[in-house]
Amino acid sequence: MNRFSAVSKSTNNGSGGLYYGWFVLAVCFFIALSAFGIRSSMGVFVTPLEADMGWSRADITRVLSLGIFVGAVSFLATGYLHDRFGGRIVIGGALIMLGIATALMSTVNSIPSFIFIYGFLGSFASSGVSFVTIHSLLARWFFKRRGLVMSISAAGGSFGPLMFAPLSAFLIQTFDWRVAFIVLGCIIAFIAGPLALTFLKNTPLGSVPDSERISGEDPSDDGSVSVAGPLFTSGRGGWKTALSTSPFWQLSAAYLVCGITTNILSVHFVPFAEDQGVPKMTAASIFGVMMGLNSIGVLTAGMLSSWWSQKLVLGSTYALRGIAYAVLLTIGGVEGMWAFAFIAGMSWIATASMTSSLTADIFGLRNLGTLNGMTNMSHQIGGALSVLMAGELQQLTGSYVIPFAIAGLTLIGASIASFSVNEKKYSYRYNPIRTVPQPEPAR
Repeated sequence: MNRFSAVSKSTNNGSGGLYYGWFVLAVCFFIALSAFGIRSSMGVFVTPLEADMGWSRADITRVLSLGIFVGAVSFLATGYLHDRFGGRIVIGGALIMLGIATALMSTVNSIPSFIFIYGFLGSFASSGVSFVTIHSLLARWFFKRRGLVMSISAAGGSFGPLMFAPLSAFLIQTFDWRVAFIVLGCIIAFIAGPLALTFLKNTPLGSVPDSERISGEDPSDDGSVSVAGPLFTSGRGGWKTALSTSPFWQLSAAYLVCGITTNILSVHFVPFAEDQGVPKMTAASIFGVMMGLNSIGVLTAGMLSSWWSQKLVLGSTYALRGIAYAVLLTIGGVEGMWAFAFIAGMSWIATASMTSSLTADIFGLRNLGTLNGMTNMSHQIGGALSVLMAGELQQLTGSYVIPFAIAGLTLIGASIASFSVNEKKYSYRYNPIRTVPQPEPAR
């Protein structure tokens, strides 16, 4: 059979046995849970590093913001590698590399070593196990329920901090921050990595089930389904073509704001709470609950995307996050933090799944890893700038009020950009066509 078929023909037509795509989703969920949970808990380590190493908060956040920026640039490489070699090798290898880098954080004894291990080694590895690769892989397995499936995988990223932020705080208080890094690194390298290499597959093992086909499609004889919207009906559309379209820039601009408003909290929320006299375990628990509630928000967004237009869900999610920031800054205290956690928890990761799903629906699968890498690069550039800005302004003013207010205001623009995407014109969901042949990476 032609290796460039989007989906190979087999006796598994969706009526016999459980579709293997659900196993791929389960593995991706656990990968997101462990990798995102550990990487997002870095804020718990800020004050221990301050106390033990004698570094200022600005010194630490400069390294963290550099790491986010390195990750942003790395998305281009890992997205391309995904398109070239497939998700199994890229994700599995990145997990092992990330586990080693996390464990090596226990050896940090200077700013240069911190920069190399966290800022470069760990950041490059984390880009290979991000939604750039995870969602690009899942997009090859699911079509009709793509938004829901990507939301389920993103929910793993929500549960992760709920588990690992308090665990990190416990390990730090019981032992020290160096032991904590070793334990967390071993979890990624010896559990998540081998799991990915063993069970992930790059493309469907058989034809896509009928339940995954878009209503009204005319599937080809091999059971394949539509994979691109009207922008790419010829099959010649590539990432350069995407750069000339308004949806790409609308989604990227909104995702830039997503990076600003999430990364600033991943690094600065716990220190922000501690500055107001909140104990570390309480602050970490509030952050963990907020991230855990993301699972409800992202799954709700995924279900709503099956009934409503995805741009409506995306824009509403950004608006909800803006309300959360207003609550944090106006109520204040522990009460304001808990209120913020409950509201923001419904909007944090939901934007990731909707952005990835819209990108796949509009631009197809041929260069999806590369395009996801570009949109996620904008996300991380925004995150790097916000983390750096917050650290510098906190040192200058002794408060996080100004940087948090600036971050909150940017969500107005993100909502407008999302609502303005012409989804009905560009998405293949509203313009079903025959399958465009897609290169099939090695299994």
